Amino acid sequence: MPRFARSFLYLFYMMLVIFVCLEILVRVWGYSRMYFYDPIYLPYEKSQEIPYVMKPNLHHARAHGNISINTDSLGLRSPVPARTYGNKQAGEYRLAFVGDSVTFGVGVATGKTYPEIVEKSLNHLQPHCQVAVFNFAVSSYSVKEMTNTLKYRVPEVNPDLVVMGIVIDDFDTDRTPQVDQWGYNTHGGASKLINKFPTLKLILRRIDLSYLIRDILTRTVMYQEKSYNPINGKLSPILASSYKYIREFKNLAIDHNYSYLVVTLPSVEGNGAQFTGIINNMKNDKINYFDTSFITPLFTVKDYHASTYDWHPSALVHQKIGEMLSEYILNNFLEKACHKKVAHNFPDIGNNYPGRP
Repeated sequence: MPRFARSFLYLFYMMLVIFVCLEILVRVWGYSRMYFYDPIYLPYEKSQEIPYVMKPNLHHARAHGNISINTDSLGLRSPVPARTYGNKQAGEYRLAFVGDSVTFGVGVATGKTYPEIVEKSLNHLQPHCQVAVFNFAVSSYSVKEMTNTLKYRVPEVNPDLVVMGIVIDDFDTDRTPQVDQWGYNTHGGASKLINKFPTLKLILRRIDLSYLIRDILTRTVMYQEKSYNPINGKLSPILASSYKYIREFKNLAIDHNYSYLVVTLPSVEGNGAQFTGIINNMKNDKINYFDTSFITPLFTVKDYHASTYDWHPSALVHQKIGEMLSEYILNNFLEKACHKKVAHNFPDIGNNYPGRP
């Protein structure tokens, strides 16, 4: 065998050994586990304004954040797989949530997401209405997809109250991916390098090391910082261009005769100040909102994270959001709808929660 061929084979074997060793190390480390999920998505056929939704009738499917989920007949996360719904009954009060991965509950077990906490709490606190929650949230949705979900999907359940849960990154309307032929998201960033080779991408999805390399490329070579800071006292360009969807959400709710609420949610790097400009605009536009974005400092970093490498809120954070939101909905919507003054034992929280700046 020629010397060049031997050198090439030696180099190939060395690279293969290094790759296998690195793959084993990353698997033992567990960093990439939060990225592995089943092909749970499909294109939304009724409108191109919603690029994808979750598949209906999933049973113990693996989703983002290393969790197992079920979906109902509408493709919504549900404690019971393939659940179906009839017409709204007398005495039934329906809440529809739209949102992104936080409201969906990435990293949090079914039954412990804040929409589920709201349903359980409101049914526990009062006997006059049977509260049913429908969680239309989907990972990576922006305010654009949330508003279009209200427009195209939410009317199927005829809700009494619609709730939009947002973090500040949801105003980046370019972040929402498409879906491929198998049912996986096709994100931009470093993933653009292999989106044109779907079969190769399908193979790489099973390799832990590929996610670490993708994150390194995304956060270094291909990193583009998006600023939400105000300019000359006004909203940043990103916020200014997408705030219109908050107004549209309000108008759609009113047109359908739904009560509505916009909930500003906490994020791991925030303390509530990131929403100052948005909240001021919502006040000026007389948009119903409830702020929970300030609660991040109430948790240690370990308690806040859904898992070691997952920045999504943990079950503890979801519990706090759910308790706060339940109190607000109870006092401002449910008592009036049920025509009863209900007794409850929550402390006086809401926007006057202790520690609110």
